[in-house]
Amino acid sequence: MRILTWNIHGVSIMDRNERFPTIRNSIEKYRPDIACIQEAIFPKSRNMLSSLDDYHVSLELNRFPPLTTKGGLVTLTKAKPLEVSFHPYQNQGNFFTPQKWDRLIGKGFLETIIEDPQLGKVTVINTHNVCTYTDDTDRYLEAQAEQLLHRIKFHAENGEFIIVAGDFNFKRKSKLYPQFRALLHDATEGLGDFHLLEYETIDYILLGDKYNCNSTYVYQDLYKKYPSDHPGIFVEVEFNR
Repeated sequence: MRILTWNIHGVSIMDRNERFPTIRNSIEKYRPDIACIQEAIFPKSRNMLSSLDDYHVSLELNRFPPLTTKGGLVTLTKAKPLEVSFHPYQNQGNFFTPQKWDRLIGKGFLETIIEDPQLGKVTVINTHNVCTYTDDTDRYLEAQAEQLLHRIKFHAENGEFIIVAGDFNFKRKSKLYPQFRALLHDATEGLGDFHLLEYETIDYILLGDKYNCNSTYVYQDLYKKYPSDHPGIFVEVEFNR
């Protein structure tokens, strides 16, 4: 199974005509079975993703602001979704800080259930947690992580296979990271630092079973400026089943 996660920096609209074709071409190059995309907030980003051949697009739209994507989350799957649902986080960040933009689109996680020939029913959870704008976690991020962990435990107790991917907005040194690793395997664990910019991983692909995998950053060597504010991550997974 081939899985990709990518925050495409959809809030930056001034240069998207330059960046989005590169992002689209990169997805076409890697051809993931599942792609979890964050910050696909506006119609142009959704149209770019919808133009990819052979993918089913999972998302939900906000009533306000109109035409925006709930949580900025879009999931692409080669398999036809059996069920799609968006779950808003109950804690949405501080309205009096830059987190107000997170509140506006409504942070949460998008669940897409598919049928895989090898694994059976698979629940794909695509998430983008609130940004702390500091090096430390805050109470909003901790509350969102707790809600997400509760949902992961629910699916695990029901015997479902789980893939959780996205922009978690905490680093491996955070106290939150071990809580997720206690439940899931980190397919991004072998990645080193991204060599084109100073970068510490806050994006993860977490799996609910043992596996062998190869992981890599998604980037274009010829691009002087990376087409997002942090790189996408791609893993090719061979499950031990």
